[in-house]
Amino acid sequence: MFEFMMPPFKNYPVFLKIILMFSMLMFNMGIVSYLAMMPLSSLFGIEEPEKIAQGLVATDAEAYAFLFVQGLSALGGFALTALMFSVLQTGLVLEPLGFKRYPTFKMIALTFVSIIAAQFFIEWLVSINQQIPLSGSLATLREYQKKAAELTEKLLDHTSFARFIASAIVIAVIPALAEELFFRGLLLGTMLRSRMNPYVAMAISGFMFSVIHFQFDNVIAIGVLGAFLGFLYYISGSLLLPIIAHFINNFMTVLFKYLHHTGVISQDIVEMNTPWWLTVIGISIFAAMTYLLYVIKQPTNFEEPIEDELETEE
Repeated sequence: MFEFMMPPFKNYPVFLKIILMFSMLMFNMGIVSYLAMMPLSSLFGIEEPEKIAQGLVATDAEAYAFLFVQGLSALGGFALTALMFSVLQTGLVLEPLGFKRYPTFKMIALTFVSIIAAQFFIEWLVSINQQIPLSGSLATLREYQKKAAELTEKLLDHTSFARFIASAIVIAVIPALAEELFFRGLLLGTMLRSRMNPYVAMAISGFMFSVIHFQFDNVIAIGVLGAFLGFLYYISGSLLLPIIAHFINNFMTVLFKYLHHTGVISQDIVEMNTPWWLTVIGISIFAAMTYLLYVIKQPTNFEEPIEDELETEE
């Protein structure tokens, strides 16, 4: 087991740790994004890498190049930062991030149902968010989100199975792993071990999770989703549970878009308006599953020092 004797960040106050981890995140993401742009010409034949940086995607090659940069940026930013900071804070790599604990099958099953039902809750929250008026310079936030949505549609507007796999990896697999490592394993885990109120910690991590996505019309929905993913981490002590939920949430968009563009389903389910009665049913199921998950929560050791936790598990 790889371990440092005296981790330099171990005794820092939690607010300073949060500042340092986000500073490291920005630095790592910037460096990795820059390095990821360098081989675009040789790998994808892209002669103007700055177009990829601006999200100007028109051809298959440009789409693959953009996915390549996005995937490496997420891994180099979120995942690498989580692993590096974990070592600097505890002297350990994966254990403090929740990789030595495993959820029960019942928890996994309830999580699967809850994240499916949560889509109706998320859609309802987005509709509320869209009613919030913006004026002046803040109105550019919606313009930025519109461009991001158009880019996502371009990336998913295809009938290629290879593009489907590439999109699923970059949009669903990598964010589920990398973002959960950072926001739940590192950020939330650090706050929980600092004796912070767990529900305050979930709310803070959910808020930061929503802010980093830069989607104003989705900020409430993403924040609530982030808090729910934090809840899954808190009740299980395992990072695998929020990873599973995060993957399902993102993968459904990629899958339904692909099925629509290939003609398997006639309507774009992602863009459909859900009837109010179905929304009520979905929210009710989500609330029931969340309650059941809380009832069967596993004992966790967030209140104990990491060294004691590892000794207990061994």
